Amino acid sequence: MSAVPIASLSKLDAYRRSFRVRAQNERDYRAFRREYEEILRPRPPATDGIALIASLSYSTYQAKQEGMFAKAFQLKGLEPVVVTLPDARNTRRFHELFGIEQFVTLEEYLTPELEDEAQATAADLHGSVAGPADLKQLRYEGADVGREALSTVSRYLHDGGVDLDDPRARELLGSLLHSAVRTAIASKRMLDELRPQLVLFNERNYAGEGPLCDIALLRGVDVIQFVGGFEDDTTVFKRYTEETKAIHPRSLSEESWRRVQQIPWTPEREHELEAEFARRYDRDATFLARWNQGWTRPQSRGEIVGKLDLDPDKRTAVVFAHVLWDANMFFGRDLFADQEEWFVETVRAACANDRVNWLVKLHPANVWKRRRDGVSGELDEHQAIREHVGELPAHVKLLEPDTDISTWSLFDVTDVGVTIRGSVGFELPCLGKPALTAGTGFYSGRGFTIDSDTREEYLSRLARIEEAEAPTAEQMELARKHAYGLFRLRQTHFTSYRSVYKPVERVDDPSEASIEVRVGSADELARAQDLRRLGDWAVDTRELDYLEL
Repeated sequence: MSAVPIASLSKLDAYRRSFRVRAQNERDYRAFRREYEEILRPRPPATDGIALIASLSYSTYQAKQEGMFAKAFQLKGLEPVVVTLPDARNTRRFHELFGIEQFVTLEEYLTPELEDEAQATAADLHGSVAGPADLKQLRYEGADVGREALSTVSRYLHDGGVDLDDPRARELLGSLLHSAVRTAIASKRMLDELRPQLVLFNERNYAGEGPLCDIALLRGVDVIQFVGGFEDDTTVFKRYTEETKAIHPRSLSEESWRRVQQIPWTPEREHELEAEFARRYDRDATFLARWNQGWTRPQSRGEIVGKLDLDPDKRTAVVFAHVLWDANMFFGRDLFADQEEWFVETVRAACANDRVNWLVKLHPANVWKRRRDGVSGELDEHQAIREHVGELPAHVKLLEPDTDISTWSLFDVTDVGVTIRGSVGFELPCLGKPALTAGTGFYSGRGFTIDSDTREEYLSRLARIEEAEAPTAEQMELARKHAYGLFRLRQTHFTSYRSVYKPVERVDDPSEASIEVRVGSADELARAQDLRRLGDWAVDTRELDYLEL
């Protein structure tokens, strides 16, 4: 998804920024072409159909990743066809370097009559919506246009609790419903014409992309999603089906979970998992760790207790907040209307229970995501507390996104964790700490978390959180097997290329990330086993998860 326009820039500043972006893009393209064109452009003949790559983004990093995945499809005899934005010239140039020759846009499939139909339909849908709950149920031609429009409104406004009485939000919703309906109408005609064997996409929670994936699924097309893994140089692939569409793509399917549970838990695997945890929370180990933990430092339990003035005679409950306006709110069934309502009600419950120390940890990704999007001013979480909770009592402490306390150090102080479906929910039980969830999906119901079926049950548990019991030895082993499955088996480490990221201070650069191709010739690329394995899974199987077994 492209960054939010920065309306506050003067015309001169906007021009300078635009010129800088174009210059950086041109340097990046020329350097990449000079280094890799002879390796990447050669292509085998297509024999077996079309792989449609939904690349509705201006991200050059995403285009480079898609180019590598297109190589895997080419090696299986498929012809990659890229759905691109009409003005995404720069990403198209990168796709062409990978031997991709066919491009389409959604606009090609929209006649003036269909444009009028989309406008009228969107207006009718817009008029039928009273609040976010209505949007979550709103569908058009089988596509979740309401949910996708709501997700995009939240993302653009950086607002976890979208108020549709706000004229700005209401106007934006109308525009985005129109975008979603247009995408749905165009997708139907495009799929009719191209009849792809498979569709590959990255983001599906937003109005410009989601309807294409929904409609392809309804047509019986094999649909695959890719997202970044828990580490920066990894990718996760999951089939998009009726079974998986409402859960996070990094999750384990039921079949994968059965396979993971059957893995013997050996000292060697225990050691591998410990090494994964160490890498995950070492601020210098990976680029992503530097983005999320680069300003933190390890601190002892005693140091944290003293710094935060925690009562040593009480247990400590830690609320691990999500980025309130992020798309995570749409994976699974939530107990609350949105992440902001969950956050407010959870903080209120913390204020009412002074039998424990409470720490409310704001997500560190707020730092680099806001910087990337050019957002400044008050944090959404601060505003929510100010407007709905008020001054926090002494037993409730707020940890800012840029706190210098490392998450790994914070785990040592945590006696019980609270989340909707964040990764801490499966990590803490690995360490013998109970974790309360406020939504389904990802890992709830696996047997090692404390899950609630209703908001009343969840809030009741917060009211007596000091009674939360630690996981049993059997639950800890389940949690550790689950974490092993996610960290060691679900994440794909490619050997034919690697991702590289710029420092967090430059995350707003147009080329914030790139790839380095790690083979020396086109022949070597054609023999790359990592691409061969991906192509075999994508084309020859219908397994929900791509596992590194």
